[in-house]
Amino acid sequence: MGPATMLTLATLLLIAWSSPVQTAELTIQLIGNAGVMLSDSVTSVLVDLPYEPGAFGYMRYDPAGLEPPGGAVSVITHHHRDHFDASLFRSRPSWRIVGPPSVTADLSAERVLDGDSVQVGAFAIVAVRTPHTDDHRSYRIRWRGRVLYFVGDTEDPPLLLQQDAVDVLFITPWLSCAVAATGRSVSASRAVVYHGRPDGSDRTCGSVEALPQGTTFSLPSAGS
Repeated sequence: MGPATMLTLATLLLIAWSSPVQTAELTIQLIGNAGVMLSDSVTSVLVDLPYEPGAFGYMRYDPAGLEPPGGAVSVITHHHRDHFDASLFRSRPSWRIVGPPSVTADLSAERVLDGDSVQVGAFAIVAVRTPHTDDHRSYRIRWRGRVLYFVGDTEDPPLLLQQDAVDVLFITPWLSCAVAATGRSVSASRAVVYHGRPDGSDRTCGSVEALPQGTTFSLPSAGS
């Protein structure tokens, strides 16, 4: 791909992300594992996508079927293959990425959005450094007054329990039980279990929803 083509892609992405179009609804799709696609049709945020299908016995999906509307940015918690596949990301040259150094170090610098707080279209993306790998991140994502929180693979509940209220919490089965064991609860209007085993055999705890892979639901903006 030549410099002129890259410039055109970057220009289109900038136009898409700076569009004045106001969208009243956020579409949320559970792609598989911890992979969730958020889109308001102008911008799409792909949390822990693309990942390697079937890695470590977890969920399979078709990466070719990922067709995010508008400007696309991957938001990655850590480098494990069931959360991120660099070769699949490189095959989508218009996508940008937010992630820890272990994810972004070998990627083209012009595709990386640096920092622990990034604004992309109507999305404010804030990284929360949490235990798992040396540079694991959880993410708090705000969109038009709504807040979503993605725990990633962290096993320890203290930082999660310190979070302000969220509209949708995405939590792993094991972390749901670790939180329940503390006798406390997370302030969330809705808690969705993700990154479960394909056969649904995971034990979950507390008031959480286990939704099938591929489920799509929506969230209205806070002003609608």
